[in-house]
Amino acid sequence: MKRIIALLLALVCICAVAGCNKLPQPETNLEFWIGENVDDFDFSGFQMKYGMFGGNRYYGTGYNPSLDEGGYQVDPEYCVIYTVTAYPDYASRSRHVTRIEITDPEIELYGLTLNSSMAEIADVMRECGFSVEDQLCCVNAKKGKYSFSFSENSIIISVKVTNKRGIVF
Repeated sequence: MKRIIALLLALVCICAVAGCNKLPQPETNLEFWIGENVDDFDFSGFQMKYGMFGGNRYYGTGYNPSLDEGGYQVDPEYCVIYTVTAYPDYASRSRHVTRIEITDPEIELYGLTLNSSMAEIADVMRECGFSVEDQLCCVNAKKGKYSFSFSENSIIISVKVTNKRGIVF
């Protein structure tokens, strides 16, 4: 009987850990991490990137867009853009960082930057427990609902957001 209780307790613990929705944050110089709850964060000091429905996009601190002749924002050559939406579903009330776009080679995560080789990126992401699809031009890594896409010009990190009510933006 004790073995059955111990086994059931172990299964409950494994299910609780496996069901964890948060990807642990590696050492990084990003201001926010993917999936981070920002309900109580004041973005008034951040430059908003215009043109998104169903959420907001913000340039990281120190990255400012220029304006073209039509008055449209032009991203700086190097920047970080954070997308904030409802999460885990678009009908949820809480706001989280659900996408991070990086073009700044100074940004580091998992010890990797835009200057890292595709082979190094694939090795490190595998070591971190991601399933990896590597090609000559890019590396795509996934772990649960989290996706990382590394190319020579950008790193895009995202978390899957459900849309159970079929909200149209």
